[in-house]
Amino acid sequence: MISVLIPVYNENCVQLVSELHAQAEELGFDFEILVVDDHSPHPDKANRVIRQWSGVYYEELPQNYGRAKIRNYMAEKAKGDYLVFLDGDSGINNRCFLKNYCCFMGKYDVVCGGTEYCQKEFVDRKCILHWKNGSIRESNAKKGNTACFTSNNFMIRKQVFSDTGFDVELKTYGHEDTLFDIMLKEHNVKIKHIDNPVVHLGLKPFDKFISDIESATRNLKTIYDKYGHKIDLNRIRLVKAASYLKRLHLCGLYRVVFRIFKPFMLYCLKSKNPNLYILDLYKLGIYVESC
Repeated sequence: MISVLIPVYNENCVQLVSELHAQAEELGFDFEILVVDDHSPHPDKANRVIRQWSGVYYEELPQNYGRAKIRNYMAEKAKGDYLVFLDGDSGINNRCFLKNYCCFMGKYDVVCGGTEYCQKEFVDRKCILHWKNGSIRESNAKKGNTACFTSNNFMIRKQVFSDTGFDVELKTYGHEDTLFDIMLKEHNVKIKHIDNPVVHLGLKPFDKFISDIESATRNLKTIYDKYGHKIDLNRIRLVKAASYLKRLHLCGLYRVVFRIFKPFMLYCLKSKNPNLYILDLYKLGIYVESC
């Protein structure tokens, strides 16, 4: 049996669940689709219609669990031997999406399908930084089958997930999937990357994206403080760069320079063609401020 798990937060997932439901029924596998709204401040009531569909479970939580805890919660509820995790803002253009995953059941413990983004001409001007970062840094079109692990689209054997899980102490946005990926590798779990992407539909406007970047960067520092003495986090470029500054006793200088140039960085990142290297320097500044 396969369980598709979709946490949602202020999102309409009816089209996503409809496509997955149709594919699952065509396959003839035993399946369930679990959708849990993480106490959205503006829940989309249209999602409630999916309760009427066979094999679909829908729940609205009375309090917010956060990105890590809600995934653990859904995995515990799931009945399937394999779990497919998707984000609620995902789109599926491939009629063989579930079939592609099912081909690897019993062969690999973890399979990551990746992400793709729409063409630039369809992107709102306010969301261009998010689109460019995702298209270049995360998209299967750029990285092929060596795409990075992300929690928005992967399949995992339930027992493996139970042995690892997400760190529920990470309550704010960002890098919970980075830590999960590292923990899997620490347990010698191999991840198979395939070209089975979802379309990232939830592009965020500049202010929201920058806020999420700052939250994720601070979350990464929290992860380093908690796990840095146990596991090698220097494989993460941002951590490696900050560690290099620290060894050279340059963190204080970088903090001062960052405070001076931060408004200019934000101005550049808000342009029609933002430079992602400036975004990297911005992340480093946020990280070093937390040191």
